[in-house]
Amino acid sequence: MKYYTYICPHYTYPLNRFVMKLKLILASVMLIGLTFSGCEKVKSLLDVHFDTHYTVDMNLSVPVPGSVGNVASTFQGSATINPKDNAEVAKYGKLIKGFDISSATGTFKNVSKAMTLVSAELSITSGNQTASWQFSNLSITNGTHITFDNSNGQWDKVNAILGSLEPFTVTLSGETDKDGVSFTMTLAIDATVTANPLGSK
Repeated sequence: MKYYTYICPHYTYPLNRFVMKLKLILASVMLIGLTFSGCEKVKSLLDVHFDTHYTVDMNLSVPVPGSVGNVASTFQGSATINPKDNAEVAKYGKLIKGFDISSATGTFKNVSKAMTLVSAELSITSGNQTASWQFSNLSITNGTHITFDNSNGQWDKVNAILGSLEPFTVTLSGETDKDGVSFTMTLAIDATVTANPLGSK
């Protein structure tokens, strides 16, 4: 003996409509998600990468004891770097997505006599952002080379400072074991820039 179940069409029709609407909504959500992620992937294919090299000289001197207005054995000097001095950076401007430093170094030149930096600090400042490095007991002669590493996340700050595209200040200060000495320190910063013709966001 067979049994048949009767389903009223008045109930199945609204149910079918609901299922169809649900499927359409889910398909739309998936399509929108794929569209947005696809656009970002396509946009990233247009990224442009180029290298930048910034250098600046700081001419410093340690006064002879007794010089008016100076303190023997201490020094301080500063200079300014403008990121837009690089032609490619100036070209892309606000289309730049970010900077990625690969190295930051200092080279001592024109050292009038061998000396030791008892203590010293290099700082890079723009607005309320500052990256700094401290070092001590460093023997200095012509050609002495020092690396400013990323041990405390300094490069992240400098990347942000460069990314602002505003001029920033570099300052070197400290104390030597001798007076009456002069020298130049050249700071060099190398970074890779990422830009996109469609905008930085």
